[in-house]
Amino acid sequence: MKRVIIGAWLLMALSYHAVGQNMQRVKKVVEELSSPAFFGRGYTHKGDSLAASYIVNQLKKRGIQPPGETYYQYFSMGINTYVGNPVLKVDGKRLINGTDWVAYPTSPGMEGTFPVRSISKTTLSSKKRLTELLSSNLSQSFICFDSTVIKNEALHAFARNLFTSDRLMVKGIIEQVETPKYSARRYVNNYGTLRIRQDFMKASTDSISINLKNRFINNYTSQNVVGFIEGKTDTCITLIAHYDHMGMFGEALYAGANDNASGVAMLLELAGYFKKHPPHYSIQLIFFGAEEAGFYGSEYYVANPVYPLSKTKLVINFDMVASGTQWTELIHANLYPDIKKQFVIINDSKQYITHLKPTGYEATSDHYHFHDAGVPALFFWTAGGNENYHEPGDTADKITYPVFQGIYKLVIDFIESKH
Repeated sequence: MKRVIIGAWLLMALSYHAVGQNMQRVKKVVEELSSPAFFGRGYTHKGDSLAASYIVNQLKKRGIQPPGETYYQYFSMGINTYVGNPVLKVDGKRLINGTDWVAYPTSPGMEGTFPVRSISKTTLSSKKRLTELLSSNLSQSFICFDSTVIKNEALHAFARNLFTSDRLMVKGIIEQVETPKYSARRYVNNYGTLRIRQDFMKASTDSISINLKNRFINNYTSQNVVGFIEGKTDTCITLIAHYDHMGMFGEALYAGANDNASGVAMLLELAGYFKKHPPHYSIQLIFFGAEEAGFYGSEYYVANPVYPLSKTKLVINFDMVASGTQWTELIHANLYPDIKKQFVIINDSKQYITHLKPTGYEATSDHYHFHDAGVPALFFWTAGGNENYHEPGDTADKITYPVFQGIYKLVIDFIESKH
């Protein structure tokens, strides 16, 4: 009897370890990818290429081969970057890059002291005041909208379009924000957009001083990274996550621990599992570049697939999966009732995720290019604990992984149930 009990205990332990991933390994991957060594995985110091090389080495350690001769799929694009340390002074006070302000990445370089014109709803709704404003020369002025404009979405869009039209074209727009969010873009506007913490913009502020140097790279080379695990059939399930982030804004480092070193860690854990437990369907793993620059890596891949889209049964995307204190969205699930039903049945039975929310179509990450090309595509995204999204504070020490293991186990059960 004792032997039977011991044998059962061993079976349970082996079963647990077969599914349960190594969270120490997960955290190490996230910590490494979000460290200063990768320069924010953006377009300064080739941080994205350094991250891609890291991922390839991780795939090799797990014995995972590329689908062809190389792991890399290269592509070129234009990208706007900022060089040196940008300087912005408001009321004589120099603001901290990344924390107090950022330039929206469509902004051109600019240097000098420029007047600030504050615009309210009253200004825009008064024919006399608006006429006087529009008859003045604003080409060297920054327009700053107050809260009465910002909180009115339609009015804000109208005002922004008005002051950046060819006829009026201001020097720039100031967006007063609670926290400045950064991004990446593949083009440059004729005007600047500055996101400044609202604490620093006073009614009495009549000018700002700025020194912002940009470098637009016409043919920047980035890459996707692709791995492949052969199953019992050449039809594949494709697991995807973007590895790129915003890089740096001056000395401000955008670590991107949750967004999206966590998704990379998820793919690597799933890769390790399916390498040891090959499923019925083959598994393709794609780590996308340039997601933050308008989902361009996935756009390029769908137009130039490494593995035939016709043999791709399903795509599952993972982004920001180290958070999730409120709920976990399974985006696009409502578009595929049978797939949604299978996920819900498994989750209801195993209780992997407490608050799983299937939703409809959202063109919010790399999955949607596959859907638009006719390939079913889902997207795991978590809500709650994302307060440092697109800020320097998205660091490894701040994330708690509340649903990471649940998502991992749910995806494994789903894939292994599809025979």
